[in-house]
Amino acid sequence: MWKLRPKYDGKPVFLLRSHKTAGQSFSLGLRTAFRPAEISPHYFTWEYARAPLDELTRYRYLSGHVGRPTAATVAPESKLLTILRDPVDRLISSYFYWRSQVSRVPDSNHHEIALRLQSMSLLDFVSSDDPAIRRAAWNIQARLLAGADYGTDPETRTQLFGFEDSLGTVVQQAMEGFEQFALVGTVGRFEESLRQAFRVLGLPGRPNIIFPESDGMISLKCSELKGIFKSWNGINVPREERDLCK
Repeated sequence: MWKLRPKYDGKPVFLLRSHKTAGQSFSLGLRTAFRPAEISPHYFTWEYARAPLDELTRYRYLSGHVGRPTAATVAPESKLLTILRDPVDRLISSYFYWRSQVSRVPDSNHHEIALRLQSMSLLDFVSSDDPAIRRAAWNIQARLLAGADYGTDPETRTQLFGFEDSLGTVVQQAMEGFEQFALVGTVGRFEESLRQAFRVLGLPGRPNIIFPESDGMISLKCSELKGIFKSWNGINVPREERDLCK
């Protein structure tokens, strides 16, 4: 017996994004189901915080680097989506992306982390006890699921606030927060995740599948990786050292 695909109920769809998880490509695929006037132009928590609520209620599709608290305020009836990536790959990618921003976009209003990384190695970054660095680096995806949120000003837009101290709390709250999402996709199954989002939400049409660009091969010394893994813990270590040190 065939199971009928649900029909889109008109409630807002909100894609909560972590940095360097193919969120832009995933969002481009989802946007095709909505008219231009239904798509929010906002991208960061601080932008949503400053936008008038009567404007925000017009949008049926919203996305950006925001957490569940912002989504609950901006669009309380929205259906939440997110996409996850291997946390080690995501963190390494974030480091090189943020570090290169200052040279790539010299006239931009750079956030605090991008400026700090100009004098930090990858090992310095992941092992730092600096509160700002830790907010941008430690178990970001799990904390986003748990209910943490990004900073409310441009300088802290890459820093996630909340669930910063206890790994046990993060794990428990992330598992509970997982149930608040209509769909949690993965970069490793990108196309399947996008198609499933259309099915689960009953979105009209077909997704525009634009595969994310590869970060390329990042060459790291095995000794550096061993030091990095010593500074990571818990759910931020999905693979053994030897898998990355071949």
